[in-house]
Amino acid sequence: MQVIIKNLVKDILPLILFILVIGGIWIGATTIIQNDTPFFVVSSGSMKPVLQVGDIIIVNGRNHYDELEVGDVIVFTLPTDSKRVIVHRVNSIDEEGEKGIEIKTKGDNNPKVDGWTILEKDYIGTVITSVPSIGKITIWLSPPVNYYIIFFVVLILLTNEVKKK
Repeated sequence: MQVIIKNLVKDILPLILFILVIGGIWIGATTIIQNDTPFFVVSSGSMKPVLQVGDIIIVNGRNHYDELEVGDVIVFTLPTDSKRVIVHRVNSIDEEGEKGIEIKTKGDNNPKVDGWTILEKDYIGTVITSVPSIGKITIWLSPPVNYYIIFFVVLILLTNEVKKK
């Protein structure tokens, strides 16, 4: 029994350390960038050629909404669906809109300006930089694929332990 536990700890310890390192990076980034969610993965081609599908973008939450300028690439929740996050370029700013400062955006690869208006409550932050292609892993590992992978990894670990007995 002790051998099984020892081998299980030996197999799982690197994974735990990896998770702790990633968690530390996340906490450090949220503190420095002042954004609860400093990393996003680009999931559409609307910002090509600047941003590609699978790029990870780093988002600065310190840039104030009222300081945005035409041409800034921003991240915001879709006004009609707060669960969807969009990355587009500021196309125009109406500082005297009905609901305060109103921003119109457009994807660089889209033919028309977006049909919605961004308000301060929708704004998440400004894109600082991107890391090419790294985010493709998260796209590939989105549900249900990630559940299957976790299941098979656990199954393999348990099978190896039983074989060692």
